[in-house]
Amino acid sequence: MTLGILKQERVGDFIKKVLRSENEWIERFTGMGAFWFHDGNPSRPHALLTSGNHSHGFFDGSKVIEDPKILAQAMYDLYIKIQNQGGDINDTANPWVIGSALGAIDLSFQLGRLLDCRRGFTEPVIGEDGKKTMKLKRFDILPGSNALVVEDVFTTGETTRQTITALEEKGIVIWPIIGVLVNRSGENCLNGRQVVALIDRPMPIWSAEDCPLCKQGSEAIRPKANWTQLTAQY
Repeated sequence: MTLGILKQERVGDFIKKVLRSENEWIERFTGMGAFWFHDGNPSRPHALLTSGNHSHGFFDGSKVIEDPKILAQAMYDLYIKIQNQGGDINDTANPWVIGSALGAIDLSFQLGRLLDCRRGFTEPVIGEDGKKTMKLKRFDILPGSNALVVEDVFTTGETTRQTITALEEKGIVIWPIIGVLVNRSGENCLNGRQVVALIDRPMPIWSAEDCPLCKQGSEAIRPKANWTQLTAQY
């Protein structure tokens, strides 16, 4: 099924066929409590991440994933951007959409549903050395199949890189574009593959000792627990 037929027969009223701009998605995600970006005012707090590092931006993908209609629209808009850059994966042999556990599982489902193709995900496995790697465990994908890899948020790219390695070990051909909801890395490619994002906003991460916002007097706070304070106007 081509994307043109998809838009006529499958999308229906569930997805509006008017594409939103990046700024419109930023506004939408901000209103949902999923996206925040520091405006440079040192009187405003900044994000204290779970790792203990600090950042001047934050994206909570779970807020998007919990709303199926918004996620479906986001994935539709994202795929149009991917298609404009690299064509339609449905034109390849045995297409799949692959995400990574846990954040991109629902993304791969929604995009696979839209494209009427198979979808799956990689998941973390702890090796004998205690290190975590992503592996393809639950899906039997034939060698020579084609996979479009998707992620909810792209920061260092390590999880995506491990997902690609796990697929390539099975003889799966990786689509030359990686689709993500939010690219906060400041990079536009990973191992020669273009990163196409619904929102592309660099959000550097610093250690507490090196955080420039702390040095300016900004307070570091946990975003989810202090969302009202984080987003308040000063």
